[in-house]
Amino acid sequence: MPTRDGRSPNHEEVLLLWSARRTGVLDALTTTAGTPEDVADETGLDRETSARFVRALADYGYLRRVGDEYEVTNRALGFLATRDVRSIGATPRVLDLSDAMADLGTVAGGGDGRSDETAVDESHDESERTLRHRLGAHAATPRAAVRAGVTTAVHAAPDAERVVDVRGASGVYAAEFASRGYETTLVDSADVLDVVGPMLAGSGVETVAAELTTVPVAGADLAVLAGTVRRHAPDTNERLLRSVYDALAPGGAVVVLEPLRGRSSEAGRVAIERLAVGRGDAYGSETVEKWLHAAGFVDSETRDVPGTAEQAVVGRRERGVE
Repeated sequence: MPTRDGRSPNHEEVLLLWSARRTGVLDALTTTAGTPEDVADETGLDRETSARFVRALADYGYLRRVGDEYEVTNRALGFLATRDVRSIGATPRVLDLSDAMADLGTVAGGGDGRSDETAVDESHDESERTLRHRLGAHAATPRAAVRAGVTTAVHAAPDAERVVDVRGASGVYAAEFASRGYETTLVDSADVLDVVGPMLAGSGVETVAAELTTVPVAGADLAVLAGTVRRHAPDTNERLLRSVYDALAPGGAVVVLEPLRGRSSEAGRVAIERLAVGRGDAYGSETVEKWLHAAGFVDSETRDVPGTAEQAVVGRRERGVE
């Protein structure tokens, strides 16, 4: 099946899949090719190399032999159909990041060094395929991690009724809040909501399209940014958090969920991912708390999210401050 548990493939598997995609082998096998000979004809590779690609993909469970030909298995569905991002899994996103890393320093590469003045949402620069792959990987976030993050956020605002999920991508966190009875709004770009909106229909989640540093919600009790600040430059995060402050009612809380540099074993992975994309980084708790204070939040603190490699940085809007 697609990688629905958020697990990324090991490095040998990544190398195999990345090479198969770059050479056209994956495209051939997921469209018309059913034999190594067909792959060779479609890609221009020699027959021995094509046969070894096919054999390796079968060994990893992406192909199975049916009679004299091979066909893709459920595990390869993420490379076939991307209309429903829940069917994509984490692996296509890993390959996109591998492509981006390989292209660093080239015309096609990342690292555009956008300043805050030209900051745009990541979806602005993504192809439709890359956007869907990113959302698919987000949708594959392990359920236990989502539940743990939501529970930690709820503990920070036990009396909350209205929740806003800021730049919440696939909406898995928003859907979890809604399933617990919270009045929940997901704020993200129009491009993202065009993809995930239909899948959230009936979940109880309201969706609102907005520009990157705008949160057009008023009177929320709790704002959650799960995996959000890593995607942006510091100045952009400061502006976004000021907008989050304005979206909260007095006494409301903001919770930033991230693997933090200096505290999480996952921070290095995040830093490499953001290097490949060309914006954002893995940030430390001191940095995030500084942004919260600059936005007007008080009583900031950082705590671990139980059972995960993430931390929660919490800030509060003072009561009675309009």
